[in-house]
Amino acid sequence: MRRDAQMNHQKILATARKLFATQGTSQVSMKQLASAAQIGIGTLYRNFPNKGSLCLALAYDSIHAFVVDQNAYLDTTTDKPNGQLAHVLQGYLAVRAANEGLLTSIETESSPEQLTQLLQNPLYVERVTLLLRVLHRVQPASEPAYLQFQADMVVAMLKSRVYTFERYQRHLTANQLLKYTLRLLHQTS
Repeated sequence: MRRDAQMNHQKILATARKLFATQGTSQVSMKQLASAAQIGIGTLYRNFPNKGSLCLALAYDSIHAFVVDQNAYLDTTTDKPNGQLAHVLQGYLAVRAANEGLLTSIETESSPEQLTQLLQNPLYVERVTLLLRVLHRVQPASEPAYLQFQADMVVAMLKSRVYTFERYQRHLTANQLLKYTLRLLHQTS
């Protein structure tokens, strides 16, 4: 990437972080973002074809850091497998909450094709692989296809629409979400 293009890319990310933090992700349009970053709308769309792809770039670092941290925990822990699962899910819910606006935008501002591509995105694959790793420890006799299904379903049920509904319509706390998710996986907490 050319130096000026790299500078524009970084300027867009920095401006988006600032605007999203002060106004809320859903309240900021791409046009407002281009204006605040003092770039043309074409430059913005060359860098990020839609708001969902911009939000994915913003969320990447914290989600990737979560996966790295949890894998390091799994590499060194002496906790029992059920405790490991609770630890990973608690961390997952925390990173989900911290990136709520970005993740909602990723899931709502993307085309059906882009949503399908998200399921093959390294961030998705990393999260599912992490869940598979801990689920295998909890259920070592389970067949791999079943564990894959469980990991996919955990990620699916914590997508923005369901997560938001459970948090704000059903008024479930993060601890309740953890407890009930563990129950669904036949684990107690």
